[in-house]
Amino acid sequence: MIGLRGGISAAIVVILCAALGMIAWGAQQAAVRTIVPTIMAKADSVGRSAAALVETATQAGIPVDRLVGVKPYFEALIRQNEELAHMRLVRGGVVLWESGEIEGPDWPEVHTAVVARNGAPVATLVIAIDPRLVSEQVAAVLIDVAFIGVVALLIALELVALVVGTRGVTVLAAVEARVRALARGRLVLHQAGDAATDHLIAPIDRHMAALAQRHAAARTLAQARGDEAAVTALDAVAAKTGLGSTQAGANQAAAMVRPALFLFMLAEEFTRPFLPRYVQALAPPNLPFSADVAISLPIVAFMAAVALCQLPFAAASEWLGRRNGFVLGAALAACGYALSGLTGSYYVFLAARVVSAIGYALVFVSAQGHVVDRSAPNERAEGLAVFVRAIMVAALCGPPIGGVVADRLGGNVAFLFSAGLAGAALLLAAASLPRSVRRPHGHGLGLGDLKAAIQAPRLAPLLFGCAFPAKFILAALCFFLIPVALQRSGYSSAAVGRLQMIYPVIMVLAVPIFAGLADRYSARSFFVAAGGTLAGAGALLVAFGTTPLVLAGVLAVLGIGQAMSIAPQSALVADSARHVPGGHSAGVLGLFRLIERSGNALGPAAAGLMLGAFGFVTSMMSVGAIVVIGAAAFALSGRNTETTGPSSDAASEEASVQ
Repeated sequence: MIGLRGGISAAIVVILCAALGMIAWGAQQAAVRTIVPTIMAKADSVGRSAAALVETATQAGIPVDRLVGVKPYFEALIRQNEELAHMRLVRGGVVLWESGEIEGPDWPEVHTAVVARNGAPVATLVIAIDPRLVSEQVAAVLIDVAFIGVVALLIALELVALVVGTRGVTVLAAVEARVRALARGRLVLHQAGDAATDHLIAPIDRHMAALAQRHAAARTLAQARGDEAAVTALDAVAAKTGLGSTQAGANQAAAMVRPALFLFMLAEEFTRPFLPRYVQALAPPNLPFSADVAISLPIVAFMAAVALCQLPFAAASEWLGRRNGFVLGAALAACGYALSGLTGSYYVFLAARVVSAIGYALVFVSAQGHVVDRSAPNERAEGLAVFVRAIMVAALCGPPIGGVVADRLGGNVAFLFSAGLAGAALLLAAASLPRSVRRPHGHGLGLGDLKAAIQAPRLAPLLFGCAFPAKFILAALCFFLIPVALQRSGYSSAAVGRLQMIYPVIMVLAVPIFAGLADRYSARSFFVAAGGTLAGAGALLVAFGTTPLVLAGVLAVLGIGQAMSIAPQSALVADSARHVPGGHSAGVLGLFRLIERSGNALGPAAAGLMLGAFGFVTSMMSVGAIVVIGAAAFALSGRNTETTGPSSDAASEEASVQ
């Protein structure tokens, strides 16, 4: 049974696929109509310019067959204009000069006449167009449309809540739970919730309550008569159908915050593919440090600000209230994005990124706190899994769209798009999240909590050998080294964004698989160590080349390695938290977040320094070696951190995704 929400999602997929198919067909037709004439016009312009030079020489009395430097000139034009495949100067059917290669008789050509002063024809300049380039450009347009189509589907499915409203999602979930129970023959009651009075749900609940009352009355009457057979039969009916029992309803805390959180995270993910290129264009030449450090510094500043704000904002979001914290954080981030797109100063841009980071940290802890506050312990894992999926889908959707926007409209416009998305998240959070409940005495985490946490058994090798290197390599490779390398090789921001999709796709698909295997075989430490080793070893693939195919392999291996380790790692952290005395277990989780975020901040900084000093290949391999060494140190620490039960709620809550 697909369910109501599944049916809505399927209908959206069908409708959008049909629309996107029509858009793709229209884009292909439009590309053919516009690209070919544009290329022909460019070839005609080049031909007229070259013909004018020949005419000037002939008018000066130089015979056309005695001209000097024609072939090198043609070769330079072909190098500068990739659309041009072959150029030749022809007189009376005889080729005087030619350059380039032509592989087919049907290649389109542009003919430009070379005339004397009196208008008599002297020669003809023929330029052949490579049709493969036309096909490549049309294919590039179709690839952009295809990726945008996939992303549009994901965004549409993520924002189903906006179609029906937050209350609509709650009602649909409640109706679906009741229909599924009835389909299984379960006549249970359901916990009253916000949607219990809805006209779709109330009749079902009234019928179930009436059946339960009739069953209870019949059982009471049978007991009064001493009819044991009837009592046994009625008890059997109750056991089979659940009559009189109450089933807990699904918690919708994550569903409330998910659309706003998704839009907000999408705003930051927009910037990933074009940020290094944008910063390089913005940085002045007289900076007191190298260009590579200048490119990495805004990324480092953003990550460092997020890391430093993570712990104090946990208490601040309690004091402000979760909705107020989300709204304030989104407002700060939107201002930072807008300033990033409008300023032309490198230092102002750096400050704007810090403002966006402060807003990002406040939104993150407020959204996470909202889910934790409104979920029972047994519901928390599922709620935060929804929370994590929203962030991962944003990481999947943001880079390809941001790359296309930056290529077509410019990086400054892409930043303004991010500001708009953050503003939309602000409005959505203000409209959909429940009114803030302020906790003036929210304690957050203090230094005492962190000091007690670092002394937890089995924790230090895990944090410094695995958690820190995992985020270090992610930020160094995905956010800095690979985008910079592709940019310097001439690839567009859209191409960088498409490549950056590889990591989140693998994470979304593979994390649940490896988490289940780690629990089934009670091998969490093994999966953490093996995943870290694999992720680091993937960076060593650059020894075989730095082509996009090799870099895609690096990202794929990185994704597989981190998918192996991320859930078991979080479970091991939660296991350590349970062994901390004195009520300091929250400090373990706070320390875990702090160490991870520090890895995010130091990764681009170290990568920027190494790139300038040692080059791309050595930097990539050095980062990979650091991760492999950390995983080996954890494996050799000799600490058995296995547990045989399923992952705890705390582990699921603190699964790190950024």
